[in-house]
Amino acid sequence: MKIKLKLLGSIIITLFVGSFLANYLYSYSALFMPEEYKTIKKLVDKMAAKNYLGVKEIPFFIGSGTFMEVRAKELGLCKEEDCWYYNNLSPYKKYKNVQGVNINELVKQSYLFNGIEAYAWKGIVWLSKSTFRTYGDRKDWLSCTIGHELSHIIFNDHIEQEIKLTEKLDELKIKDLKKIEEKEKLIDLQINRESEKIADNNAAKMIINAGYTKETCLDELTFLTQSSKLDVVTEDDSTHPGFIERSNSLKRFIDKYDKEKYLKSFSPNKWKWSYDRKNKILKFKPQK
Repeated sequence: MKIKLKLLGSIIITLFVGSFLANYLYSYSALFMPEEYKTIKKLVDKMAAKNYLGVKEIPFFIGSGTFMEVRAKELGLCKEEDCWYYNNLSPYKKYKNVQGVNINELVKQSYLFNGIEAYAWKGIVWLSKSTFRTYGDRKDWLSCTIGHELSHIIFNDHIEQEIKLTEKLDELKIKDLKKIEEKEKLIDLQINRESEKIADNNAAKMIINAGYTKETCLDELTFLTQSSKLDVVTEDDSTHPGFIERSNSLKRFIDKYDKEKYLKSFSPNKWKWSYDRKNKILKFKPQK
C-alpha cells in the first residue's frame, strides 16, 4: 500500500512539474510564437553574429499600424490624441467590438492596406505586421529596416540629439524666446535628419557584415521610397532626408566601407531570446 502511495505521489509530482514546464515553455519559449516574430529572430541572429548590438535588452513588438489609427478616428472610436492606441493593438489577439465596430476585421484590413512601418521608441523596435507582407520574400530588405531601427537604439539617438540641440542653441546665444523656439524646431529637425542618415549607414554596415550584397540597403531604400511614396527632396521641415540626399549618403558610405577590416577586429557576441506570449513581446538579451 505504501509503495502504491509513493508511486502515485511520484506520478502526481511528475505531472505537475511537466504541466508547469509545458505551460512555461508555451508562454515564454521562442519556439511557440507567430511566424513574423520567428522571422525577426532569424534575421537578428544573422546580424548579431557579425555585429555589435549593444549591451541592453532589446524588445521587439509587432503592431497593427497607422491604418488602424486612421480608421478608428474616422469611425469615431477615439479622439485624435487617443487614437494611437489602435495603432499599437497586437494583430495576434482577439478583441471585442467597440461601438458596434468589429475591431478584429479592422486588424485584418490594416494588414492588407497598411504598408511598411517601423520605428524605435524608448528602446523598443516596433514594426507593423503589414511590413512583413509588403516586403514579401525580400527578407534582406526587411533586415535593412530592422538594422536601421536597431541603430537608433544602439546609438542612444534620443539622448545624443538632445545634447546636440542644446549645444547648437547655446552657440547661437539667442535671447528672444520666440526666435529660440523657431530655431529650436529647425535645428531639431536637422539633427534628426542626420541621425536618420547615420542609422541608414550603420544598417548597411550590419547587413554587409552579415553576408548580404553591398547594394542591399540601397535597393531597399529605393523600394521603400516608391512603395511608401516618400519625399524625394529634403525640405527644411522634413523629419527625414529626401530620397536624393539619403541615397547619396548611403552610396558614399557603401563605396568606402571595408568589411574585411571590420571583421578582423570583431569579437563574437553571445545572446539569448525570450518570448512573452501574453504581451506578444520578443526580447533580445545580450550576454556578457
